[in-house]
Amino acid sequence: MRLNKLYAPLIILFSLVVFLRIMIDVATGGWIAQFDLLLNAKIVFIQSPVLTNLVLFITDILSPISLSVFSIIFFGFLIYKKNLRYSNILLFGIVGGLIIRFLLKLAIQRARPENALIEASGYSFPSGHAMMAIIFFSLIIIFLKDYVKNKASRGIFAAIGIVLILLTGFSRLYLNVHWFSDIIAGFSLGAFWLALLFLVPRKK
Repeated sequence: MRLNKLYAPLIILFSLVVFLRIMIDVATGGWIAQFDLLLNAKIVFIQSPVLTNLVLFITDILSPISLSVFSIIFFGFLIYKKNLRYSNILLFGIVGGLIIRFLLKLAIQRARPENALIEASGYSFPSGHAMMAIIFFSLIIIFLKDYVKNKASRGIFAAIGIVLILLTGFSRLYLNVHWFSDIIAGFSLGAFWLALLFLVPRKK
């Protein structure tokens, strides 16, 4: 698996630039913050009772708490397969991601949209749902790339993982519990943290 040698530095650089650019715009009221307001006002036009119930189900299943439970199951499977490399990355990815998310929310203290369809506690930036989703599902995609030999099966699993990541972001945007920039920042931060972990040298 060549992620750490070839792609990880590029992902780290790109995701860090995106995250910092968003954070600066959010802090200064730049163009992304203005786009947040526009999209927040427009999203109400696609809301409906049926779609809202579906999105609520999605956001509950893909919440940081649920993904933490799924991660424990996945961690146990990795230990069973004696894959200490992936199990360590998963452990530090999820635990470290939760800590980073908490510290950033506390430091930035961005308020959530006022027209949310559900109650959401805490600050808005970055989206913990988005961050945890990209860490968890990306690692599963990478894991299956190494262990599933059939290309068609790998492609299907990868597509499902990507769809679930995107659905996580959409669900938070649809429910108006996050701004668009929160979600992109969460994706970027999650990708940065996961790629950084893959650069940690293996023990000989």
